[in-house]
Amino acid sequence: MDFDSILDQWENRKDRQKPSSVPESSEVSDQDWLERYPPGADVVVNREKIEVTPVSEGRSIWLRRAHQDTLDLHGLTGREAREEMARFIRSMRRRGYRKGLIIHGKGLHSTDGSVLAPLVRKYLEMSSEIGDFGRAGRKDGGSGATWFLLRQRSR
Repeated sequence: MDFDSILDQWENRKDRQKPSSVPESSEVSDQDWLERYPPGADVVVNREKIEVTPVSEGRSIWLRRAHQDTLDLHGLTGREAREEMARFIRSMRRRGYRKGLIIHGKGLHSTDGSVLAPLVRKYLEMSSEIGDFGRAGRKDGGSGATWFLLRQRSR
């Protein structure tokens, strides 16, 4: 069966089922349409069960996921912290992890305020390995920790 014959059958079928009084498109509003053709009960029930995935499963999915590994920098100097972060990022890349958490503390016990927090943020900003980062959620340490996403490398 070719397309022309299918189209002919469709047009003939359509003409037979056409209602006698079809309102003009300008006469029908969106509200009228919904009242005339409400969704079936099965559609309403299944709508709640359907899991909608974002168009891009990149960043948005990872922002909602828990971190895969954690580095605690408490008690380290600035130089030691930078070395540990570089080692930690390489380790995550090797293991195929994508989201990490760095605990640097809030600096409550330092006389000049937090030393490690700005150092961590600056390091993450400057690193070509890091795609995105931000302050951790309350359950992960709040302002005393920073999450980050490793950039995906093209294969």
